[in-house]
Amino acid sequence: MTAILFVLFVAGLLFVWVLFWRQWQHDDEDESAIVEHDERVSPLLRGINYLLADEPDLALQEMVQVAKLRSEAADVYMALGEMFRSHGEIGRAVRIHQNILARPDVSSELYLQAHFALAKDFQTGGLLDRALYHYQKVLDVRSDHLDALMASLRIREQSSEWLKAEELLSRIERLQGDEDGLHRAYLWGALAQDAMQNNDYQVAQEYINNALSLTKKCGHAYILLVNLALKNNDTEQLQHTLAAMQAETPDYLHLLIPLLLQNNACSDELMRYWKEQHDHELALSWMEGLAKKDVSAATSLREKMSFAPTGLRESLRLAAMGMNSDDFFVSQAKKWRMSMKHYGCTQCGVQTVDMRWQCPQCHQWGSMSAITEDDK
Repeated sequence: MTAILFVLFVAGLLFVWVLFWRQWQHDDEDESAIVEHDERVSPLLRGINYLLADEPDLALQEMVQVAKLRSEAADVYMALGEMFRSHGEIGRAVRIHQNILARPDVSSELYLQAHFALAKDFQTGGLLDRALYHYQKVLDVRSDHLDALMASLRIREQSSEWLKAEELLSRIERLQGDEDGLHRAYLWGALAQDAMQNNDYQVAQEYINNALSLTKKCGHAYILLVNLALKNNDTEQLQHTLAAMQAETPDYLHLLIPLLLQNNACSDELMRYWKEQHDHELALSWMEGLAKKDVSAATSLREKMSFAPTGLRESLRLAAMGMNSDDFFVSQAKKWRMSMKHYGCTQCGVQTVDMRWQCPQCHQWGSMSAITEDDK
């Protein structure tokens, strides 16, 4: 709302200045013209006052009145479209921006702004193909329009169009003069996962290699590499990948637990790592994996590890596995565990139940990590 307020405020000042300048230039105007000027100025000023008073609904009503009285004021219409979108009235915002584009005398700058606004309207409304069409219209005029490129990248990622996303990322990097190896690595990881789902393991291996050649911090690539090693019964590759994960991305080791338990693999390596690092997330995930089939096996593992919870969060996770004699407490802990926000973004702080390689809020890749007892 702050950006919209600023746009309206500037537009209002310009509008008021133009009206009074015209009035000063034409002292011989008749009274009716002056009244018409007053009718235009008053709702605009009231609208700005309502915005300053944090009453956007009333401000919106006034801006509609301004647009009716001065239909040629494109800046007012653009601000009005922004307000409609921010209120969730996507259809009205679309109509405003389409009407601006339909004007025969639309300037090149206004043409650009209207297409960009229309793309944002469609993206907000979930019509991604239409949004991409209008972002491309912007890029056809100004190929270095960073906001249009970034928005297009988000849509391509949202649609799992990884190669097109990688191409857009390259253009963004050239404009910014900086390479984002981690982002690109996760795009290759996503491509590798799609290839594995299609049983195209050779292509998947190539994509994984591309990811890890960019950065050794791509946790997704290591997990896919472990999956490939298990499918190929390649013990040497499996050991090598686990060692690399321990060295480069230890925070993601616990994500391997379901895969390793399913294949009855690497329990000795996991125990050795536990004794070296005492990774509580790894231990809890391991016990949870066992408890799904056999609580006694999870209890035995806990005793072997001499695992002791460090706080309420870990205690509740243990209770959710059934490691508690109080049946009511166990049942409540299981309900809590099902809805618990388990991962958090280190960039924006959003929390999710399941692991995401890309943050659903700020869209940063590789920023999600398990929430620990110390996190607030």
